Amino acid sequence: MITIRLAQETDLASIQKVIETAFSDEENKVIMNLAADLSKETTSPSIRSLVAEVDNHVIGYVSCSPIFLKPGSGFSGYILAPLAVSPEHQKQGVGSNLINSGIDLLTKEDADALLVYGDPSYCERFGFKEEVGRSFVPPYPLQYPVGWTGMMLNDTALPEEPIKFECVTALSKPDLW
Repeated sequence: MITIRLAQETDLASIQKVIETAFSDEENKVIMNLAADLSKETTSPSIRSLVAEVDNHVIGYVSCSPIFLKPGSGFSGYILAPLAVSPEHQKQGVGSNLINSGIDLLTKEDADALLVYGDPSYCERFGFKEEVGRSFVPPYPLQYPVGWTGMMLNDTALPEEPIKFECVTALSKPDLW
């Protein structure tokens, strides 16, 4: 049985092992560094990271980091990144459980938007849409603009004009975009 819980500092080595096995050699070091940086960073609102466990072993990880909008914009939001599931547990719903748990957590915490930069055909299954992504302008040019999608939470309406935002220090690296 899969258990989803908030990640703790003591989970970092297990999280990095999942990332190391889930991604190619050229990607895993960058993503392992990102996960380490996210685990150390203190923000307000907080970075929200979740792990999936089976028999007390971490098999999956997702992190949701706050975005920082211009004062007075009236919106709060997060970026979902990274997401990793150990290869032997992929295609079994672990990633879906992590994403849905993150959406539920942020909805309960009254966040307005959740953004993601990933495979649009995978992300659209959860309700992420291109038009929502276009309403939030990332801090760096995107290598694959079609992969930038989002969802509005808590029945929040889309902003009338696109909003440029800043992100946490760990994600403020042009090579991640």
